[in-house]
Amino acid sequence: MSHDSEISESRSGNVHSNKRRFSPIVTVSCLLLCLSGLGLVLWGAMTAEAILETTMVSRDLERVASRLLGLESRLQDVSTFEQMLYRVWGQSADAQDEIRGWYVEALDDSSPPLDWFYLGVLQAEGDLPVDAMQRTVYETDEDEATTEFFRKLLDRTYVHPEHSSQHDQVLQARLAEEVPANWFYFHVAEQLAKQSHDTALEEHLREQFVRFTDPQLWHARVLLGIECSVVGLGVFVLLRLGIRYWRTGQARSQPRDDVRPSPWSFGEGFAVLVRGGAITILLIGGMVLVPNGDRMLETYGSLFLYIPTAILAALLLGRSQGSSLFAVLGFQRPFQVRSSFLPVVVSILTLGLLGDLCIVLGGEAFEWSVNWRDWFLPQLVWGSQEDLLKIGFEVVLLAPVFEEIIFRGLLYTTLRARCTVPISIMGSALIFALAHGYGFVAFLTVFWSGLLWAWAYERTGSLIPGICAHAMNNGLVVYSLVAIFR
Repeated sequence: MSHDSEISESRSGNVHSNKRRFSPIVTVSCLLLCLSGLGLVLWGAMTAEAILETTMVSRDLERVASRLLGLESRLQDVSTFEQMLYRVWGQSADAQDEIRGWYVEALDDSSPPLDWFYLGVLQAEGDLPVDAMQRTVYETDEDEATTEFFRKLLDRTYVHPEHSSQHDQVLQARLAEEVPANWFYFHVAEQLAKQSHDTALEEHLREQFVRFTDPQLWHARVLLGIECSVVGLGVFVLLRLGIRYWRTGQARSQPRDDVRPSPWSFGEGFAVLVRGGAITILLIGGMVLVPNGDRMLETYGSLFLYIPTAILAALLLGRSQGSSLFAVLGFQRPFQVRSSFLPVVVSILTLGLLGDLCIVLGGEAFEWSVNWRDWFLPQLVWGSQEDLLKIGFEVVLLAPVFEEIIFRGLLYTTLRARCTVPISIMGSALIFALAHGYGFVAFLTVFWSGLLWAWAYERTGSLIPGICAHAMNNGLVVYSLVAIFR
C-alpha cells in the first residue's frame, strides 16, 4: 500500500471523530415542516396562476411573441451563413407553430379580444382555420365591437383576400388604433396594403418594421457572437486538456474518493439541510404576517432562501475537522485567482452551452419545447432601472454563490458521504433541477448544468469554478432578456 493511500485511510478513519449529534425528533419535525412549506408554495402557485393569466400573461406573451417573430422575419435579411448559425444555435424554424401553441395553452374565455386576434393571425399563417375570434365571450359591448372588427380584419386579410374594398383604408386606420406596434401589427398591415395594391404604404410599413426590429437583431448578433466565441475557446481548451490527459496517462491516477473524503457524515449534513430549510420557511411565514412584510419579502426574499442554511452549515458543520466551511468549500484564498481553475471554467461553460443546445434540438425532434415562462423574467423586461440592477445582482451574483454553496457544497458533499461520486453528482443535480420547477426540457438543461458544476467541485475541490460558470451562464440569460425583450 502506498504512503498516500495510508494517509487517505487515516483521514477517512478520523474524519468523523468529532461527530456532532442531532436530535432525530427535531430533524424529522424540520423535514415535515419543509415538506409542508413546499406543498403550500405549490398550492399558492397553482392558485395564483388563474390571476396571472388575466393580468400579466397577456402582456408578457405579446412581448415574447412579437420579438421572437420579429427576429424570425429579419433572418431573411442576413447572410446564409448567419442564418445557418441562428438555426444551429437554437433559433427555431417553426417559431410561429411554437408560439401558436403557447397562445392556445395560455388563452381562455376571460382573455381579451386582442389576444384571440393574435392567435387568429398565427392560425391563418399556419394554414389552419381562422376560428379564434369565434371563441371569445362577450363581456361588454366594447369587447363585442372590438371582436367583430378583428373578425372582419381576419376575414379580409386571410379568408377572402381577393375582396378588395374601399373600406380598406378604414381597416388600416382602425388596426393602428387597436393593435400596438409589434410584429402582428406590421405583418397584418403589410398584408392588407399588399392586397389593396397600395405599394407606397407597403414600402413605408416595411421600412418602419426594419427600424423597429434593428435593435433586437443587432443585440441577437452580439449574443450569438459571444456564445460562439465562448464555445470556440472552450473547444480549443478541451482539445488541449484531452491531449495532455492522453499523453500524461492521468487515467491511471488515484480516484478522487481516496484523495478528498467527505468532511461530515450523511446524517450530519442531512440534519443541517432540513434545519436550514425549516428556518427559511419560518422566516418567510413570519414576514408575511408582519406589516409591510410582503414588500420586504419581495425585496429581500432571495436572502431568506439562502442565508439561514449557509449560516447554520458554517456553525454546525464548518468546524467538524477543525477548519472553517470556507476551507471545505475551497474558499481558502477567495481573492487569489488560480490559473488551474480557468480551463475548468471555460470547459464547463462550453459543455453547458453545447449540452443545452443538444437538449433543445432533441426536444424539438420529439416536439417538446422550452415553455417561455421557464426563462422569461418580467421584472427584467418591465421593471425600473432599480429593479433591473436588483434582479441582475441576484441572478448573476447572489444566486450562483449561494446555490453552489447549498446544492454543491452542502448537498453534494452530504450525498458523497454515503454514495459514490457518480450517484452523488446525479442526485444533487436532480434535486437542483427539481427545485427550479421548470418544464421537462428546461428541467433537463438545469440538470445538465448541475452535473457539470458538481463535477467541477469534485475535480478541483473548490466551488469557485462552478460559481464562475454559473454566473456567466446566468449573465448570458440576463443579457438576452434585457437586450432583446426589454
